[in-house]
Amino acid sequence: MGERAQLGGGDSLAQRPGPRLGNSSLFVAGLAVLALLAACQRQDPATAAPAQEASVAATSAAHVEGINWFEGGIEAAFASAAAQDKLVFLYWGAEWCPPCYDLKAHVFPRADFQQALRQFVAVYLDGDAPGAQRIADQFGVQGYPSVLVLAPDRRELARISGGSDLASYAQVLDLALDNARPIQSVIEGLASDAAIKLTEADCRRLAWNNWYDEDGDVAQLAAALQRAAGSCPENSRVERDRLLVTAAHLLAGQERAAIEQGRPPSARLAGLLQDVESLLADAARRADAGNALLNFDEDYFVVAKLARPQQVAALRQNYFAMLDALESDARQSDTVRLLSAAQRLQVAKALSATGEAPAEVTARARATLDAFLARDYDSNARAGIVNSASWVLSELGDDARLRALLEEQVKVSRTPYYYMPDLADIEERAGNKEAALALLERGFRESRGPATRFQWGILYVNGLLRMAPGDVPRIQAAVIDVIGELEGPDRIHARTRTRLERLDASLGEWATGKESRAALSAISGRWREICSALPAEDAARPGCPDLLG
Repeated sequence: MGERAQLGGGDSLAQRPGPRLGNSSLFVAGLAVLALLAACQRQDPATAAPAQEASVAATSAAHVEGINWFEGGIEAAFASAAAQDKLVFLYWGAEWCPPCYDLKAHVFPRADFQQALRQFVAVYLDGDAPGAQRIADQFGVQGYPSVLVLAPDRRELARISGGSDLASYAQVLDLALDNARPIQSVIEGLASDAAIKLTEADCRRLAWNNWYDEDGDVAQLAAALQRAAGSCPENSRVERDRLLVTAAHLLAGQERAAIEQGRPPSARLAGLLQDVESLLADAARRADAGNALLNFDEDYFVVAKLARPQQVAALRQNYFAMLDALESDARQSDTVRLLSAAQRLQVAKALSATGEAPAEVTARARATLDAFLARDYDSNARAGIVNSASWVLSELGDDARLRALLEEQVKVSRTPYYYMPDLADIEERAGNKEAALALLERGFRESRGPATRFQWGILYVNGLLRMAPGDVPRIQAAVIDVIGELEGPDRIHARTRTRLERLDASLGEWATGKESRAALSAISGRWREICSALPAEDAARPGCPDLLG
């Protein structure tokens, strides 16, 4: 969805994860739909130099009656956990993040969750807090929201899914307390001994992991998940299914380009496609795996259509039956249930010979959308509903209604700037470039917090590069303004550094003429000033001048 997709990493309007793994070698680790992998080049949090002390205290995105978030610094939180012989529950979020408010609305108030959480040192870390981006680097966090369970020595024990059914949060916390063994060691044990059998607890922690958000070897990861599924106890059917679904999804994303060029799927992917077909053909199994199957994106269905064309009709029928069940499944939040309408449209288009959704699918999606939008929600739950509704309207191509929905949300939201890139996206599609750029700039100007302002500033700069590449003075001024948000310690880390690297590449492609090269030189000069002012102990200082050079 244009600008929305660029928000990325779990913080976009619909928070729809998809395969992003690269090709570096790694071992597999983690837990749940918002989890990351531990890449081999990543610094071990247990041995990393302490980050600048960041204040960790609940803001509106996390404050809920019944949860006592730790107040103080992150180092003090780990010290407190060690003194009390407790684990740390680290919640990484942002004030503007609708999925964070969805957790606040649907998970944090639950009595079972709060009861389990009392056995942890509960820490909320806002992405704009001082030192937060550096801390995010230490723990491999990119997307909001992310939830980690950590030992006092910083070993990661679990990551909890934002897309799981509501009861799974408390269950995973209980599992972490009962079986405080890092999932990395579980996977490594499987790799060293193929005959090993996993416990129910290990399988559950593996199955509720998000394996999508990391640089790593997809084929290796898919093999590990498939191996884990085969090592689960016989009565861990749901966990086995979730692991197979995730493996199939990841591998389909990796092999799509080759399959579209006429190559057959790998033997592993071919087997996983059949495993998913068998799962979907069983009503009980597909219902229990519903929120994992909901993660499937276009890649999976394009691959399935090309690799197994004879099964397309059955795939469509059974997958839609799963969506029917998920839409009425009380175990899911309304946010997830409404996403079924967007997914129905996406799947229909991917499996269609024309790329269009049939009229009956469009009508069903609109009926679902109308039903959920007609309900009364508090402001926290409403943010998640608007999130999902936006995806439905985008899949429908209904920009008029999408505009009205977003403009309404701008009036009532705590963070109206969040929706401005999406409104700009609508204007750009309509050919109204200046209106689109004005909205992008307004979003940047009204955003708050250094990491957030840099992120929205990047959206503005990207819009200028795309829609007004010849306006060199405006681009130069905007870039210098935006990179100024990084002036200060511990800001050029995690998601911020990733966006900075992308900006470097985009400016390099743009600066092909004399005037634009001169502008890039001025930008580089300002950037060197920012780099030279970084404290010597800031891990970002080495190599900093190489960016925007």
